[in-house]
Amino acid sequence: MKTATYYLIFIALSVYNCNFLFAQENRVLKNDLNFSMTDKPFFKNQQRIPQPITTNNYDLKYHRFNWVIDPAQRFISGSVTSYFVATQEQLNSIQFQLSASMSADSAVYNGKTLEINHTGNLITIPLNPFVSLGKFDSLTVFYHGIPEQNGSGSFVNYVHNGVPSMWTLSEPYGASDWWPSKNNLNDKIDSIDVFVVMPKGNHAASNGILVSEIPYGDNSTLAHWKHRYPIVSYLVAVAVTNYARYSDYYKIGSDSIEILNYVYPEDSTELRAKTPELLKSMALFEQLFSPYPFKKEKYGHAQTNMSGGMEHQTMTFLGKSSFDFYIMTHELAHQWFGDMITCGSWQDIWLNEGFATYCYALSLEYLYSEVKFKDYLKEMSHYITTKQQGSVFCNDTTNVSRIFSGGLSYYKGAILLNMLRWVLGDNDFFQGIRNYLNDPELKYGFALTQKLKMHFENQSGKDLSEFFEDWFYGTGVPAYNIQIKQQLNLNASTTILQTQYESDVSFFDMILPIKFIGEKKDTTILFNHTFSGQTFEFKPDFKIDSVIFDPEIKILYRKAEIILNQVSSIQDNIEDKILILSNPAKGILNIHVKSGSINYLKIFNLEGKSENVKLVKQENTLLELDIQNLQPGMYILKIGTSEWTETKKFIVIK
Repeated sequence: MKTATYYLIFIALSVYNCNFLFAQENRVLKNDLNFSMTDKPFFKNQQRIPQPITTNNYDLKYHRFNWVIDPAQRFISGSVTSYFVATQEQLNSIQFQLSASMSADSAVYNGKTLEINHTGNLITIPLNPFVSLGKFDSLTVFYHGIPEQNGSGSFVNYVHNGVPSMWTLSEPYGASDWWPSKNNLNDKIDSIDVFVVMPKGNHAASNGILVSEIPYGDNSTLAHWKHRYPIVSYLVAVAVTNYARYSDYYKIGSDSIEILNYVYPEDSTELRAKTPELLKSMALFEQLFSPYPFKKEKYGHAQTNMSGGMEHQTMTFLGKSSFDFYIMTHELAHQWFGDMITCGSWQDIWLNEGFATYCYALSLEYLYSEVKFKDYLKEMSHYITTKQQGSVFCNDTTNVSRIFSGGLSYYKGAILLNMLRWVLGDNDFFQGIRNYLNDPELKYGFALTQKLKMHFENQSGKDLSEFFEDWFYGTGVPAYNIQIKQQLNLNASTTILQTQYESDVSFFDMILPIKFIGEKKDTTILFNHTFSGQTFEFKPDFKIDSVIFDPEIKILYRKAEIILNQVSSIQDNIEDKILILSNPAKGILNIHVKSGSINYLKIFNLEGKSENVKLVKQENTLLELDIQNLQPGMYILKIGTSEWTETKKFIVIK
C-alpha cells in the first residue's frame, strides 16, 4: 500500500511542478546558466558497465529531479527534466541510460506526451519537431521502479537504530541504476535542482544548498536542494532518514564556509566531536592549491552505513567509522581532484584517487609531523612493492576492482606524485598543480593525464615523457645494487646497478639520493642514474662507515643492496623500522632507527641470553653501540618504541 500511496503523491507533485517549478526553472536558468585502503565501499566492485549512449548529440545544461522516496521501501518514482543544446543538425531523438529493471513511463516534450523506447538500459525518445543545431530545448522523463539489488551500492536501504534510511552511490557506473542519466565522462550538467518528497520526520541530504523544507500534504515533507556548479552524473546523490543536523564553519576573514553535517541522531554527540578536525585540512588545501571550489554553497557530510566514503559534490557520504581524519580529509580533497576537475576517462582515475590519497599524506606532513608523513609513504610503498604490481594507468575499465585498485590507483598514484615533487622541486610541483586547477579548459570540467603532464612541463621546463612512460604507463619497480669503494685519500666511487621487479620497463631513470655517514659527519649526494652499471666519482671529507639509500623517502623501489668496501648490507626502506648499517659488525654496531622515540633496546645471543652493550652515540635517528665485548657469532637486536617493536639479526666479527 505504501508504494501505491507514494505513487499517487508523485502524480500530485508532478502537477505542482508543472505550475510552480517550470516557471521557477526559467528564472533559475537565466540567472545561473570536487580504512580501508581505499575510500570506496567494497560492494562497488559488483557494478556493471551500462550500455553506452549510441548517439551523443546533445550538451546537457540543467536537470530538475522530482523524486518520491520512502526510506522504508526499495522504490523510487519521479521525473527528470533535462535542458539541453543540440550538437547536431536536425536532432530527431535523444537517449538516456536507465536500467532495464526500471520503468520509463513517458516523456513530455513541447507539451506532448511521448512514448519511450526502452531497450536494455537505453531509453530513446523521438523529438518531433526536430531540434536545430545549437538550439536550447527541454523534455521531462517520468519513471519509477525498484532499483536492482546488484551489490553495486547504487540505491541502498538500511535500518539504523530501528529507523529506515536510504542512500545512493553511483560511481563509476551506477547512476543509470536509479535515474535516467547521461552516464559518461564528457558532459557535465551545468546546474541542478533536487526536489524530494518523503515521509514526515525524515530529512533529505543532497548536492548544493538547501532552499527549503516544507510540509507536503498531511504526512510528507518536500525538500528542495539547488546546486549551481557543473556536476558529473555519478556525483548526483540523495540520502533520506531521520537525520540530526548541525554545522561547523571554516572561517576566512569575515567570511565563512558552512560544513553541514547530516548524522544519525544516536551518533550525533560522538560525531560532533570529530567533524571539526576537518577545518585544518580545508585551510591547508586552500593554502596549497586554490580556494574551496564550491564556496558559494557549502561542504558537508551525510552519514550512511557504507564501509568507506564517497565524495558526492558538496556533500560527502560516510559510514560512521569513516568520520575520521583520514577518510574525511581524503573526501574533502576530492572536491578539488575529482569533483571540480573530474578524470575524463576511468583509465585516468588516479587523477581523482591518487591526488586525494597524496593530499592526506600532505596533511600529515604539514599538520602533524615529517615522521608521520614518511611513515605513510613507507606504508604505501611497502604495499605497492610486495602486494600489487601493475600500472597507475587503468588498463581494464570493465573491472571496477581494477579501477579502484588500492595499490595502483590510490597508493602508486600518490607515490607517483611524491616522486614528481622530488624531480620538479616543491615550487614547480605545487605551482604546476595550481596551474592545472585554474586552467579554464579544465576547471569544472574533465581532464586526462596528458593535461596534468603538460602543466608540470610548462611550469618546470622539463620533459616528463620518460617519467610518465616509466611510472604511469609502466609496471613494476626497480631494485638497486650499490657498490661503494673509498681510498685512503678519501676519493670514492659508486657503481649503481638496477634490476626491474615484475616490470615491463627496461630501465627507470631517476635521481637517486644516497646519504654517506662517518667521523660524526654526513652528506647526501644526488646521482642522476640513467643506465645500469653507471659509475660516479665523488670525494667526501671523511671516511665513510655507513650508507643510507633514499634517506628522505623520495623514490619507489623494492630493495637496495649496499656494498661498502666489500661489506654488504641489504636495505629495504619501505618495510623495516630499523636498519643495521654495519653488518657484519666489528667493534661498533651502527643502527638507523626510522621513526619513534626508543624506549627499549636489547641484544640477545641465540640462546636468548641478554648481552651487555654500551650506547656510545645517539644523533637523531642514528645509534652507535660498542659491541667489543661480544664474541664472534650471530646476535639478535631488539628495539621498541611506544608504537612498534622490531628485531634484527646481525653478525659480529673480530
